[in-house]
Amino acid sequence: MSDKINNHYIFDKEDNSIIKSNFNNYLDWDKSCFDTVKEKIKKFLRSEQNNKCCYCKKELKFDLKDVDIEHIIPKSAYSKFTFHKYNLALSCPACNTIKGSKEVVKKIIVNYPRDSKNIKIIHSHFDNYSENIKIENDCVFIPLTKKGSETITVCELYRLITVEQKAKESLIKKSDGKLLRDALRLSKNDKMELINELLQRGLK
Repeated sequence: MSDKINNHYIFDKEDNSIIKSNFNNYLDWDKSCFDTVKEKIKKFLRSEQNNKCCYCKKELKFDLKDVDIEHIIPKSAYSKFTFHKYNLALSCPACNTIKGSKEVVKKIIVNYPRDSKNIKIIHSHFDNYSENIKIENDCVFIPLTKKGSETITVCELYRLITVEQKAKESLIKKSDGKLLRDALRLSKNDKMELINELLQRGLK
């Protein structure tokens, strides 16, 4: 099963006109004139990525601050790739921020790569994620390849083990009406763990 972006966003005539008239370098990315183009990119890529972050595979939310358009090859290093069709993917803000402008190409490039041979991390358009990283319990990332290992390191995906543990500890401490609703969202194993913990604490 393919778990990469199989279809890139196609910039239409209006998109290209806006880009041509307003883009000079990567600093222009935040101009409001690109807001409509960005929304179209997000809408398209949500579907292509099954609404999951390209790095941690967590479900993306729909608030403006809950999803970022990720530049796989940092736009600050390669300004001309800011709107390149293969350089755009969706990520959660945490992965995008942590990855930042870290170097992901093995050597200096002039043209955008046609495959991922020269890319250190998993490339959302070229690589199948599951061939490089295995995810267990939604928070344990196991590298299957060197590229998978590099992605885990660059995006600090090991951070999610700590996040998951804190979430469980918080849930255990709850005794209000939200407890049942929160518990229902857990996996089968986590539900059993929660039930055993609650029984030990004398909670109902």
